Amino acid sequence: MNNLYESNNYDVTFRGIWANHNFKLYTNTDLIPVSSDISFDINSDYKSSINYFAASILGGIAHTVISSCKRSNIEVEELEGKIHLVLKNPLTLLSVKGYSEEPKIEKCEIIYYLYAEADEDVLLKFCYSSLNNSFIYNTLKSVINFEIKFILID
Repeated sequence: MNNLYESNNYDVTFRGIWANHNFKLYTNTDLIPVSSDISFDINSDYKSSINYFAASILGGIAHTVISSCKRSNIEVEELEGKIHLVLKNPLTLLSVKGYSEEPKIEKCEIIYYLYAEADEDVLLKFCYSSLNNSFIYNTLKSVINFEIKFILID
């Protein structure tokens, strides 16, 4: 059974199209518009790649923690997260003269606030160990400096 490709892999394919100065990613049931790589305009009403990337990280890890807790009969009643990304060399993206260093996401700081009727030490240990089950975290932890904290609320 372990020799079957499908028992060790799950393939996912998406299609994207560039049209009318916009990129659209098509999933099986939805369309995700990506208006830019990043927007430096805090009043911007469109979603950039960085917006989706942050949502994927924060939401993906949250889903992993919640799913892991459910499998262990720990009911998390509330969960809220904050993500802070440190973008290195952003002026290169703006084509500012004298800036040509490669732009990248250098650091990702996440804080999850959660409430559950469980022993604090057990719950915190469980949350940190659940990161081992996260596709997003395990894929990115070797290329982005991650700091993840879980804070229990009363």
